[in-house]
Amino acid sequence: ERVDWAVQQVNMQEFLDQEPHHLSGGQKQRVAIAGVLAARPDIMILDEATSMLDPMGREEVLDTVRRLKEQGMVTVISITHDLNEAAKADRIIVMNGGRKFAEGTPQEVFRLNQDLIKIGLDLPFSFQLSQMLKECGLALKGDHLTQEGLVNELWTLKSKM
Repeated sequence: ERVDWAVQQVNMQEFLDQEPHHLSGGQKQRVAIAGVLAARPDIMILDEATSMLDPMGREEVLDTVRRLKEQGMVTVISITHDLNEAAKADRIIVMNGGRKFAEGTPQEVFRLNQDLIKIGLDLPFSFQLSQMLKECGLALKGDHLTQEGLVNELWTLKSKM
């Protein structure tokens, strides 16, 4: 019963009879998440869960984890070097040399832009582009952590021209 429930949560019910080597990387990660969910934990810790996935597999896993979190099924702690992925988090803790370097919302942390670059982190592309467009005089309202947010605001600005 738990397995059926967990497989439904990650939308993998149609793959129950598939051999693992026939699954994509994203599907394998979703099966692994289902295995954890079947144990009904309060907290799920993901360590570089999307690092070896292609862009489609990466989005499958991130969408699954985001949905589980939003439904209140589990608290997710995700360890990642991918700041585009981190930008979608509720809260970020940046570690450097085994010590906490910064903590806050993605907006708060990414405003440390040059300090983050000094410790070897790249800022999300959409955030960098947003900053450059502001420096060039474009009246953007926010610091865009996602490409979708930046595109939506640019589209809105274009519509007003």
